[in-house]
Amino acid sequence: MSMRAAVLMSVLVLLGTGCSRALNDTPTPLPSEVTVSQAATVAPQRDADVPDLPFPDNPDPNACGIPTPWNGEAAQIDGTFQGQLVEPTVYLYDSHERLHITGAVSSGTTVQVQLYQANPVLDFFYIRADTPDGPQAGWVPAPFLRLPKH
Repeated sequence: MSMRAAVLMSVLVLLGTGCSRALNDTPTPLPSEVTVSQAATVAPQRDADVPDLPFPDNPDPNACGIPTPWNGEAAQIDGTFQGQLVEPTVYLYDSHERLHITGAVSSGTTVQVQLYQANPVLDFFYIRADTPDGPQAGWVPAPFLRLPKH
């Protein structure tokens, strides 16, 4: 019996030593690589001339709605927010991400609404306008557009 006990103890010691060594070894670090999916999630930068908005913007540019037609209905640009004129000239943007300014329209200008895009926080409208500076087109944040009451 003592021989069997000695063999059993030796096996347990070997197993214990092997397991503890495997647990205590420092793993070899994997090289840091940027994958295609990580590269695609890098957010594009806004142009320096794109101003902050006086109301909350969409936090995730990828969580956006699909633009839907609005049939050219007339509306009015209104640069007021909470009763104060905050943008006498309202900027138009390339998209709901507001990376680039594509035009500008004076507050009070009548425009034609072409598209509507519902988003999680801030909706946008794609508008066209004939102005003294020529035709203007782009996306405008919903708070800066007054739609006619139906």
